[in-house]
Amino acid sequence: MQLSADIARKLMEALSSPRSGLVDPKLMRLLFQHDAAQQRLVVRWGMWAAVLSYMAYGVFDWILFPDIAGQLVFARCAIGISFLAVVEFGIRRGASLAAMHLVAAAAIVTGAVGWLLLALVTAHQQALSHFIVFGIVFVLGANLFFNFRFILSAISSTIIASVFVAATLLVLEIEFTSRLVIAALFINCLVFSLYLSWRLGVERYWTFLEALQAKSQAHAATKKGDELHRIANTDPLTGLRNRRAITNAFSELYETCAGQEDEIGVVLIDVDHFKKFNDRLGHQAGDDCLIRVAQTLEETAEANGSIVGRYGGEEFLVLSRISGPDELRSLAEEFCRVVENLEIYHPDRGDGVDIVTISAGASQASANGGGELQDVLQEADRALYISKFTGRSRVTIYDPQIIDADHSGESLAGLLAHAIERQCISVVYQPIIQLGTEEIIGYETLMRLKGNNGRLVKPDIFIPVAEQNGAIVELGAWVFEQACADVARYKLDGVIAVNISAVQLKAPGFALRVAEMLARHGLAPAQFALELSERGDILGQSQAAQTVEQLRKLGVQIWLDDFGTGYAGIDCLRRFELDIVKIDRSFLPDGRHPRDVRMLTGMIQLLRSLGRTVLVEGVETVEQKRLLEELGVDLAQGYLIGRPQPVSEFIGDQKSEVA
Repeated sequence: MQLSADIARKLMEALSSPRSGLVDPKLMRLLFQHDAAQQRLVVRWGMWAAVLSYMAYGVFDWILFPDIAGQLVFARCAIGISFLAVVEFGIRRGASLAAMHLVAAAAIVTGAVGWLLLALVTAHQQALSHFIVFGIVFVLGANLFFNFRFILSAISSTIIASVFVAATLLVLEIEFTSRLVIAALFINCLVFSLYLSWRLGVERYWTFLEALQAKSQAHAATKKGDELHRIANTDPLTGLRNRRAITNAFSELYETCAGQEDEIGVVLIDVDHFKKFNDRLGHQAGDDCLIRVAQTLEETAEANGSIVGRYGGEEFLVLSRISGPDELRSLAEEFCRVVENLEIYHPDRGDGVDIVTISAGASQASANGGGELQDVLQEADRALYISKFTGRSRVTIYDPQIIDADHSGESLAGLLAHAIERQCISVVYQPIIQLGTEEIIGYETLMRLKGNNGRLVKPDIFIPVAEQNGAIVELGAWVFEQACADVARYKLDGVIAVNISAVQLKAPGFALRVAEMLARHGLAPAQFALELSERGDILGQSQAAQTVEQLRKLGVQIWLDDFGTGYAGIDCLRRFELDIVKIDRSFLPDGRHPRDVRMLTGMIQLLRSLGRTVLVEGVETVEQKRLLEELGVDLAQGYLIGRPQPVSEFIGDQKSEVA
């Protein structure tokens, strides 16, 4: 029970004062208010009991006062029923306890005095002198039966006693000594019952004060316990759950999901380049940044029925019930997006981005699995590591075939730095065909990287890291050199397409280096194509754009890769004379959904209207190949056409077919 400051002060003052002291009016009002509803019911059922008893005493009227019995019984019934009606009306209308007490007191006084005034005219005065002492019941009832306030008890009981004493001394026709005894009895009863009423009132008052203090202390203790629990489970900076609370939340979520098909998604979030943010702007700015990030993460988590907490430092952890990896990825990407939308300025990232972003690693736990957060958190942490080393501001879902393929005691960046000398890098070729004739018109050169454990690291994992740390310049040059050597050695026909990044194009003398390698191997520039990714910021770099023009003049073909996935595709079509444009595999539908087919058709029509040759990659089914033929696409590549393989293997296959 929470008390106002004024009531709490008065309570302390009252408890520290002697019990014989005056009661505080505010506390007394509070006493009658705190259980007013219950006391109103006491008045109601007390009145029913009193009225029924009052009317039952009419039996004595018939026996003792036959001359006026009818009047007395009628008066009893009229008074009793009238006051019962008033009480019931008050109960139904929600009358206050004070009003109900006034009605009850009036009923006692009226019932006592009304009966007495009628009974005094009886001829049976001796019988009345014996029966009049039952008037003491009314005095006791006014003082003890209904828990009236003392002043109301005193007034009502004094009126009753005074009327009965006056009637006894002045009207009752019996001996004076008998009248004096009856009057003394009433006076003694009045004094005794008033004292009892006062003592009971005082005891109720002090019992209420002590109970009020106990409830207040219990409330304070509960509130303090709740506050200590909140502090123990809350991160003091952001107000989110702390590590302990989020661990408990996982256990509760696991128990809730037990036996169900849903899984528990765990998303580990890290603020990108946060140390640089702190070092440049100061710890206060760092704290403010974490608070803003935490707030938007919490809002997003609540909107998605998820739980978020601060796991430590600049790391946050999200728990959510999910139906599968697609939902988990969508959720994690939404968290990345809302933090980017905050547009918190970051002055020193070192990667060309000037706002605060987050990287996320996610994993999922089955509700029927081991139920340990630490296990699934380790998976999410390894996925987060990949997100951070592949360019940051992205999401990685834990996949053991990808995650386990890398480091073995050495970082991916370190592996890339020594990939050439340790012969961890190799080249494979994927055929490109002319649709309709099925003729192979060339090959795309693809880079492969083996980790220290001998397993392949996927290109979408290591390429961004190589671009970020600059290793792509030497790796890309090695791939082009190897492609030139293979063409010269195996007399490969057709165009050899080599992927090139914006980082390579910005490197000084890149076009001269390409020309030198072609001349050294005695190869015609037109046999080679350099694929520019739409995802790269080529137009935003003047050196890169210049290099593209130099390569074009050298005679090397220029292809645009990943068309439709970035922001520079249309500008590249306008800026450069492109030989071939490759539509990204994501636009090739698995089925023939009208919307997907319309989008692909629109892209093909746009490119054809600009006079560009169209190549669609990612062809994996006969149905997809048939669709491209119907749409009049020029070229195609994909697993259905041919998988990437080392040059020695597909040259061997060609020789076998000839033989």
